Amino acid sequence: MLFRFIVVLGCIVLFINGCNSLISQNFGTHKLRTYTMEQVVRENIGDSDFIEVTGAWQSGDYIHAPGGRTSKKPILLYPLLDRTQLTALDSNQVVQPAIIAWTEEFSPDCLQKNNCIERKEFTLKGIVREIPDEKDRSDQFSAAKYKLPENVIFVEVNKAPIEWYWNVAMMVGAVLLAFTLERASFKKTQSLNNNS
Repeated sequence: MLFRFIVVLGCIVLFINGCNSLISQNFGTHKLRTYTMEQVVRENIGDSDFIEVTGAWQSGDYIHAPGGRTSKKPILLYPLLDRTQLTALDSNQVVQPAIIAWTEEFSPDCLQKNNCIERKEFTLKGIVREIPDEKDRSDQFSAAKYKLPENVIFVEVNKAPIEWYWNVAMMVGAVLLAFTLERASFKKTQSLNNNS
């Protein structure tokens, strides 16, 4: 009885999660929203979860955070600036990066060569996602160059929400599992009632 209750509860949670993600992808915060870096600096991104930012500048500065207990992969964190902020940084002024980008996808060789993040303009695409606490080294950026604002945005680079068909598969799988379990339970109860 307890097992059945836990499985059905798990199916309900899985169904709701799949349904919520499917709706968010098409109508809500998981839908890709495009901004310019200047917009992000001036206005922020609101409640967007999946963003593309054009005109973002990598300054060349980065921090390496080694793997931790819960997540073994190391990450790179790097600030993103607009052109005005980059010019200010070049004039030895302290800037407030609106976005700290982070990724697990980099070559370990770049750490020895000190060239993991090159200075360039690019288009960022990724998911707004906090860095795991044990890897968050964003406070280690040089105070002579950067001051992180209260509402800094952390973006995991080159990541996207799961595809819509996986959300549908979660929903269908949850319904089928719950239906099969309940049907088996009903047949077992019927069989016991018929035998008595």
